[in-house]
Amino acid sequence: MFSIIKKNFSKPKGWIGVVTGKIMAQENKFINKWTISRLGIRRGDKVLEVGYGPGYALEYILSRYPVLKADGLDISETMKEQASVRLKEYIDAGKSELMAADVGKANLPDHSYHKILSVNNYTIWDEPRTGLASLYEALIPGGSIAITMQPREENASPNKTKMFGKQIYDDMRACGFEKMSMKFKRVKPEMTVCVTARKPLR
Repeated sequence: MFSIIKKNFSKPKGWIGVVTGKIMAQENKFINKWTISRLGIRRGDKVLEVGYGPGYALEYILSRYPVLKADGLDISETMKEQASVRLKEYIDAGKSELMAADVGKANLPDHSYHKILSVNNYTIWDEPRTGLASLYEALIPGGSIAITMQPREENASPNKTKMFGKQIYDDMRACGFEKMSMKFKRVKPEMTVCVTARKPLR
């Protein structure tokens, strides 16, 4: 059973996907808040979360920040169904839209979001750099992105965290982002990295 759930983390589906989503949300709770705090969300911002799972981080943003809108993109239809129940009030009010698609293939509107975040999702994208390039286009000029990773594999270690951070940093630079910043935080079960960057104003 454990091996089935473990395989399900990349694209949760079915009843096991529901269980997986709850596990992921609980484990990511603290680092979600840390990532959100590093974005500097302001009144009227339009926010996108990539890998929203059961919708806990989006609910946190919508209930605590005076954002214009907070949308979500996740590859899992099961997570979309689960998050749609949690966020029904906001969806009905037009304050949130949930999408189910791969980040590299999603039809995101250009120059639309002020802030984008993703927690423990980047390394399971089919083509991370392609996905990041798509998010670059979706950001308004001057918009910010925060990508956080905490290794959960059997060989998880601080060195693995640093490797993830470097990969994200290098991919951001290759896609045209500027003002990259890499921060580390000790969070059980392993050291976590959050890389932030900005889309140039020009």
